[in-house]
Amino acid sequence: MLLLGLTLASLLRHPPLPDRRAALVGAAGAVLLPRRACARAPGSEDVDEALAQIRDAAVALKSLRRDWASYALIDAEGRAGDVNPARRILGGVAPQRGQEAFDVAIATPLYRCDKAFDAVRKAALNADSGSWLTSFDIEDFVERSDDISRALKKADDAFYSVTFASKGSGQLTAIYDDAKAGVDLALREFDAVLGLLARAGAPGVS
Repeated sequence: MLLLGLTLASLLRHPPLPDRRAALVGAAGAVLLPRRACARAPGSEDVDEALAQIRDAAVALKSLRRDWASYALIDAEGRAGDVNPARRILGGVAPQRGQEAFDVAIATPLYRCDKAFDAVRKAALNADSGSWLTSFDIEDFVERSDDISRALKKADDAFYSVTFASKGSGQLTAIYDDAKAGVDLALREFDAVLGLLARAGAPGVS
């Protein structure tokens, strides 16, 4: 009886993580979704969780770019459509702390992806000789991950600002094009970062 009570108490304190795939369907409506992975809890420096988040973030961003026309919407009156679905994928619509922040991290791998990059950087700087973490160019990794963070912010800022633009498809299209440029840049840098990690032998990255 005591054992059962302890087990129930443990489950209440640490409930099972929801399926990232199901959460992404609800949050973003994506069709092609990342493979299931453990979410990186905000603040966690676990390298395996960070790698999973980086990998899933790249897939989520590719999904956004592939279905761009369904996110960069302009209605018949020349106004921007609902930008929240795109901003949720980009991590722009998210609380900053607490359980809600953790729930968003599960559903949206791009949310605080900069912290996942930082976790890998810190692990590489403190890794023992012979670890895969010492087998890639850390300076190149940091520079490219910083480029990704800036590009994602550029894209999210554009989706945010388009709702305040005056009516007119030309102006809105130009703002959406800025967002697209940020996404395209981030995707190129994601490919380069994942290539660095794969060549170093990072687990789960190919």
